[in-house]
Amino acid sequence: MATVSPIMRQLGCFRSLMKPQPWMQPHRSISTSYTPKPEPAPLPSKLPQSFLSQLPSRLQPSQGRKKLKVYPPPPTVRSKCKDPVGAVTESQLATLDPTGERKALFDYRRNPRSVKVGDILRVTFKNGDPFSGVCLSIRLRGVDTAFLMRNELTRVGVEMWVKVFSPNVESVEIVQRTEKRKRRARLYYMRKPKHDMGSVENIVSNYLRQKSALTGQSRPGQKRR
Repeated sequence: MATVSPIMRQLGCFRSLMKPQPWMQPHRSISTSYTPKPEPAPLPSKLPQSFLSQLPSRLQPSQGRKKLKVYPPPPTVRSKCKDPVGAVTESQLATLDPTGERKALFDYRRNPRSVKVGDILRVTFKNGDPFSGVCLSIRLRGVDTAFLMRNELTRVGVEMWVKVFSPNVESVEIVQRTEKRKRRARLYYMRKPKHDMGSVENIVSNYLRQKSALTGQSRPGQKRR
């Protein structure tokens, strides 16, 4: 085989150096300049109406800004009545409780002689039999004020929510007040057999007997002699 002479080897290296490299090639760049949008040329003021009618509204010569009609705001009730909900509640209470006795009877926050949880109450209805029981909870909600009573009828615990300002409620009587102030606002623990008072019919019957003796009126269901 023929051997490559050292002179030819040097010429080959030189030729490789003479080849154009990528970094030697010129780079081309494109630069653009921002051209602002030309302003529309105003139309001549005097044009025939037939020509103006063919142009859309956005291209027609402007006749100045169109004045919009501004309507005054409607009269607000807040200027006359700052608390509409409270005013409606007071009007309803004036109709349902004109004397304010029932409101004071269950306003335990302001009236110290009001009904408290743990008291035994007797509620008389216009339609239906009266119901007696222990007051377990009082819910103050304005016109929707209600209280929960619990009693035992035929060895079965019975509970009833009574609306204070209901037209069907004729009277609410405090049969017996609790001996000491309860430490809870809701006596739901009395549902358990350990703390259940059971039936309160004996206490209510004694209360009605004493009431009839003081007032001289016979109890309902009792025959006069």
